Amino acid sequence: MPNGGNSGLSGAQLLASRLGDPRVITALAFAGFGLLHVVVNAASLVDQRRALGRPIEVWQAWVLEGTSFAAWLILLPIVLALTLRLATRPVWQVFVGHALGYLAVSLAHTALMTALRSAAYAVGGVDYDPLGPWSERMLFEARKDMITYASILAVFLLARKLTSRPVARQPLPSPAAVIEVRDGSRLVILKPGEVDWVSAAGNYVELCGSFGSELARRTMAEMETELDPHGFIRVHRSHLVRRDAIARTETRKSGDFDITLRSGVVISGSRRFRHRLGGGV
Repeated sequence: MPNGGNSGLSGAQLLASRLGDPRVITALAFAGFGLLHVVVNAASLVDQRRALGRPIEVWQAWVLEGTSFAAWLILLPIVLALTLRLATRPVWQVFVGHALGYLAVSLAHTALMTALRSAAYAVGGVDYDPLGPWSERMLFEARKDMITYASILAVFLLARKLTSRPVARQPLPSPAAVIEVRDGSRLVILKPGEVDWVSAAGNYVELCGSFGSELARRTMAEMETELDPHGFIRVHRSHLVRRDAIARTETRKSGDFDITLRSGVVISGSRRFRHRLGGGV
């Protein structure tokens, strides 16, 4: 049978994508633990009422516990939507928003639960007569609802933390490599690719290229370290050459050699450094 092509998701993929949503995880966790809570409380209520000499029908115990759970299931999407909406707000807005949300949800839970119980009892041919005035019942339910509301928030926040993907830290772009040549208040900035060769000049080094030449108060060792990552090689105690600038080399009988650059300039090389040219030059 066709599976919908590449444009659709398989059942497993759809389930995996759903399980990555903290709202879905919270709803499943609430449904599972809530159902367990209903079963345990309904059985306990039957035993307690029997022990007190005020027995209750099993179906009534299930209605009393199940309607509270059903009302929370109906209100759960509202709680999750509010939580998601407040997630990026300042702390004081989160506090006030959830305080008001809890009061509204607790009121709605009590009203909805009462309506469901009245309907279920009517089907069973019994009148539902809640104990105590409405205000007392509201206060009683509000205490329990506070725990349930806080539990939903805690599970949602934990699920969001577990499913959130760490943001990949983008490497900062490295600054463009430059060579700074200072002479008093004068500053010349050169790119390594603009320099063809470097020669020692007493306490200075001379950087040469199409721009002419510039003197920098540095040692040849410093320049070699700085320019090595940019394709410069030491060919003489007094000369550094950019490999890409080399056109050809000619070896003398002594083992020393001459390097002709693409610009036509000829640089002398020492046999001590011949191996640094490699076999490709």
